[in-house]
Amino acid sequence: MNRNLLASCLSLLLFEAYGFVELEITVPSGTIIGSYGQVLILPCTFQVGGSWDLRSTVITWQRGLDVVHSFYYSRDQLDRQNPLYAKRTSLFNREMARGNASLRLDGVTPKDAGVYTCSISTNFGSRKKSFGVNIAAFYSEPRLQFSVLNDGVNLLVTSEGGHPSPTLQWLIENSEDITNQTQTHLMQDTHTGLYSVSSWINLTEVTNSSLTFILSNNLLGQNIRREIQLSSDKREKQTEPAQRCQGCFSLIPFILLMFVLIIMVLVFAVRRNLTKQNSFNKKQHMDQTQALNGTV
Repeated sequence: MNRNLLASCLSLLLFEAYGFVELEITVPSGTIIGSYGQVLILPCTFQVGGSWDLRSTVITWQRGLDVVHSFYYSRDQLDRQNPLYAKRTSLFNREMARGNASLRLDGVTPKDAGVYTCSISTNFGSRKKSFGVNIAAFYSEPRLQFSVLNDGVNLLVTSEGGHPSPTLQWLIENSEDITNQTQTHLMQDTHTGLYSVSSWINLTEVTNSSLTFILSNNLLGQNIRREIQLSSDKREKQTEPAQRCQGCFSLIPFILLMFVLIIMVLVFAVRRNLTKQNSFNKKQHMDQTQALNGTV
């Protein structure tokens, strides 16, 4: 019995000395969202005891079968790292003793989306857990372009630089959904993975009304709502010829007056020239007469 008691006491002392605990790791319970081009922290923590040993700790991050980052023998081991993650990953080595195995991923793009697995092995045991990662980007402020057609007007709204693909909606008078009357073109950049969207509508009868364009990026909670005011100028176009005619009639008296003045000036000039010509002829006749008298 004394031997059993001694063994029990020795086991208790060893338990307290090594601070033995069951290995447990913690990761997000759901999908986390990263912003395009920014730094994304993939959280992963594990419990450490008093006897935790860095030299026996192995941390591996994977996306599917691709190795994202590896750590063992007390340093990073990147020989088997997927080239997509080269020079973009790092661990928080100074916080590892506090159980921090989180991964820093720089310059995230849509290509980084997927399911990531954090695997940890220490002198207490091994455990791994997975969670989803999605990448999103905000859409730019929509730009409006319009062109006048023979039978109406064309409205075009464009936005770019977003991810994932957006949800679009068009309303008239802020209530009636006319999205099914529009056309939408979605294009994805093969290099960045970001989307550009163009949506347009042709209106054959323009009346005094308002259109509402709505672009939603549900992943980021982005909701862009812009109102477009439409007004009809048919009345102005109908009255414009009459106004032009009224303007023409108001100019008639002025034109007649100018015509009379011009005629008077011409008559005065002709009479003046005739008077000068008669005076010159009389003088020439007198000179000839005097010359003849002197000869006789």
